[in-house]
Amino acid sequence: MSEALARVSAVQASSHCVQEVACSFGDQSQLVGVYTPPEQFEACDVCAIYITAGLLHHVGPTRLHVELARDLSANNVAGFRFDLSGIGDSETSSLGGYFTERSVAEIRAAMDYAQQQFKHKKFVLIGLCSGADDAIATAQVDPRVCGVVLLNGYAYPAGKFKLYRFKEFYLPRIFMLEKWANKFKALLSGRKTKSDLTDTGAASADAIDAEEKAAIIALDDDYRYIPPMAETGKIIQTLSGKGVQLFFVYNGSEHDVYTYQGQLVDMFPELAGDKNVKEAYLKEADHTFVLKADRDKLSKWLQDWFTSSPFNRTA
Repeated sequence: MSEALARVSAVQASSHCVQEVACSFGDQSQLVGVYTPPEQFEACDVCAIYITAGLLHHVGPTRLHVELARDLSANNVAGFRFDLSGIGDSETSSLGGYFTERSVAEIRAAMDYAQQQFKHKKFVLIGLCSGADDAIATAQVDPRVCGVVLLNGYAYPAGKFKLYRFKEFYLPRIFMLEKWANKFKALLSGRKTKSDLTDTGAASADAIDAEEKAAIIALDDDYRYIPPMAETGKIIQTLSGKGVQLFFVYNGSEHDVYTYQGQLVDMFPELAGDKNVKEAYLKEADHTFVLKADRDKLSKWLQDWFTSSPFNRTA
């Protein structure tokens, strides 16, 4: 294993010290990643692979991947976070094909490397947004994937979605009585309130935000394909039938498609009672879990899930 070490540094992770390994891999050593060993290497069976989302590099949004890898290391789960080609420290790939196809090939290359150098045979893929898409795509073609963690993965309005969206998203805005009262008084007096001036500035900012959002959506269209709900349901059923553990985690940023705990089963009724599928909802968190308290809660959920899951894929 020592031949694979490009750089080793001791880091303090929670209450224990781990030796993280920076390394390069791939056909031309064009991909770069960081391996976080488990606290007790000889007792470790599973390695978590952290998949980058969009143009984010291997540390993850707000260092999410770093924190999760080190927290799980204390629970004796190895971690490997790496940059997809053309992102972060990894060089641009010469592979052709669609974005997802290249990502799957590179994720499998990361598993090959972790298996050859660190002797791991089972892998859990952890991805946010498009990273979740890449995770479930890889699980369909590689039997070494025994679990996937899908952070804000595929979701479809179903069940009580509209009711909860109205209740949680629109209703609080309707009852902003003080603001509406001030606007009404200002209208009668013919003067502008502070909120009017604020709203004028906000409108300008909203226009910029709308342009940025449109650009992001256009970028998503280039590399993110969301299959029909029925197709996704079949994929989940197939993976679960093979013993793959699936953990779906959604947060409050997804209110356009997901609004309440339990919506996953309303999307896919056939999953009711499926012990291989778990769902969790962190309503107060934003898309990238920017607050430390939200990242800590997510970390605790993952630690519990890793501890309780069998990870015995059959095919």
